[in-house]
Amino acid sequence: MVLGGGGSRGFAHIGVIKYLTEVDFKPDIIVGCSMGAIIGGVYAAGYSAKLIEDVAREIALDPSKEFLSPSFSLTELYDSVKFEKLLRRLVGKIKIEELPIKFAANAYDIISQKEVILDRGSLFSALRASASLPGVYESIHFPKENLTLMDGGVVNPVPVNIARRIGANFVIAVNVLERFPKGNINIGLPYFHRKRGILQFIGRTFAFKRENVLHGLISWFMASQGALVNYSLETYKPEVLIEPELKGISTILDFTKFDEVVRAGYMAAKESLKDVIISLKK
Repeated sequence: MVLGGGGSRGFAHIGVIKYLTEVDFKPDIIVGCSMGAIIGGVYAAGYSAKLIEDVAREIALDPSKEFLSPSFSLTELYDSVKFEKLLRRLVGKIKIEELPIKFAANAYDIISQKEVILDRGSLFSALRASASLPGVYESIHFPKENLTLMDGGVVNPVPVNIARRIGANFVIAVNVLERFPKGNINIGLPYFHRKRGILQFIGRTFAFKRENVLHGLISWFMASQGALVNYSLETYKPEVLIEPELKGISTILDFTKFDEVVRAGYMAAKESLKDVIISLKK
């Protein structure tokens, strides 16, 4: 099972796991990217679907407490130290090799400019690296290994190819991101002229910069992710693709509709897997 990246949209993965639990089916291999790595990692570590849902709901009710606590650093928008405390509380010092389910996550190394497959060593470090969303959390550096890692979604949001590489022969992939680009527009633009005046000056000077910068960053990231998703799923086709209906979630940092997102994942899994699970159990 491959769980793709997608921030708060990734809570749909919980619904998928809930359905798998109901039909008494557990995958042999889990590969995750970003939020998919976090949810897949704790599931591989033995967390029940209910426990994952309870913990995630607590996070969604107050994301500013740990998950999205504002940072005063120039290297990130949100406090990665508090984010790390959350992950440590969830997985401690477990090693990936010790997990009851085979697991891997992906990340991107800024130094070598290569995708990195994280399938051994510290589970905490793998989850932290895979979810290091550029600009949101600072990248993490491992001097001995000469690696500086950021979110795996930068290069591979739904890493089906990694699942194949580590032994999967039947892949169920879950994509929670929108597909981009959504067509194109042919238009001739007029000459752009910025209005100048005291009201415009005040508006620009006292705008809520963090929100504006973040909105632009996330919009760019979601568009690039959507384009990569198209390429990845066309190149490395899974046997089953689950894509929950999440049109009401405006960004990957919208935590206001937790229950709706989880239910969307559950319903999409039920629709896509109801016949597949029966054949796989045989």
